[in-house]
Amino acid sequence: MSRTYPRVGVRHGWLTVVTATLLLAFITSPGVIRAQPPQTLDIYWIDVEGGAATLVVTPQGESVLMDAGWPRPDFRDTERIQAAMRDAGITTIDYLLISHFHTDHVGGLPQLAERVPIGQVIDHGDSVEQDGEAGLALWRSYEAVADGRRRTVEPGDKLPLRRMEFSFIAAHRQLAESPERRRPNSRCDTATAPAVDDGENGHSLGYVLSLGAFQFLNMGDLTPDREYALACPENRLGVVDLWQVPHHGGYGAIRPELAGALEPTVAVINNGPRKGGTPESLASVHATPGVGDVWQSHRALSDAEAMNTDARLIANLTEEEDCEGHWIKATVQADGRAWTMTNARTGYSRNYQSK
Repeated sequence: MSRTYPRVGVRHGWLTVVTATLLLAFITSPGVIRAQPPQTLDIYWIDVEGGAATLVVTPQGESVLMDAGWPRPDFRDTERIQAAMRDAGITTIDYLLISHFHTDHVGGLPQLAERVPIGQVIDHGDSVEQDGEAGLALWRSYEAVADGRRRTVEPGDKLPLRRMEFSFIAAHRQLAESPERRRPNSRCDTATAPAVDDGENGHSLGYVLSLGAFQFLNMGDLTPDREYALACPENRLGVVDLWQVPHHGGYGAIRPELAGALEPTVAVINNGPRKGGTPESLASVHATPGVGDVWQSHRALSDAEAMNTDARLIANLTEEEDCEGHWIKATVQADGRAWTMTNARTGYSRNYQSK
């Protein structure tokens, strides 16, 4: 008696197609959790020629920009910010921080707002330099852009970023207490309190960003008297991995009692070719025990030239009119344990471990 057997080859092929179809539907279903490689925390020091623009992009794609550079009819600084945004894979700025109301920090805001969608705009409070014509005009321009989305913060306030902490440590001359961070600081025994600076620089925003063991400190243009107050009689900030040196690394802004207490593995100076990066400040950061590598946005081309860091750690070497505007970038692993600094001019990188 004959038997009829299933056509195994055809049946097997049909099952393969069905199985593949079901598997594809499963992995693309909105409710299915798919394993994806973890993203990095990226920090860009954008060359705005002696101004300031520091972009932070979190592993979740949230973006924080501190300062917008100079007002430029050719949109130079806006275009350099947009180039960093493209590299980071973002199209909007979720939080725009204005450290203080000086032209090199807030002057470029109208051009940026014209080209880039901006969410919340954050500041230290009203400008304290509205008594002059230029200061008042700058403030009015800022008010026009920030209207309806402005937030003023105090030390201790935070940004609601996912899976990391972003805490303000300075605003409007007030400083965070941070009792959990306080440490004795013997460097204060030989330090002298500087003169008080009541202008906009002394009112700058400052913040600490923490991702796992990694910590980044950005102090805007905080002045020597505010640095001293953060360091003495106790260090209020503890140690950090990455430190953006205040006030473009110039004008006495690198106080040894603070720099030594922070013990930064890397210090970044966002100076221009002839702004910031002054001899006494560069000498101070290089000579302070506890400070590791120093990276510069520009080679200082004035009387500080002999004090520049290793050329491999300098993003731009020329005068402003010949400058291509290369950035410095920090790439921090999603767990915060390790990070890499990269010079966009050459592609040169160094790897670091978080404390």
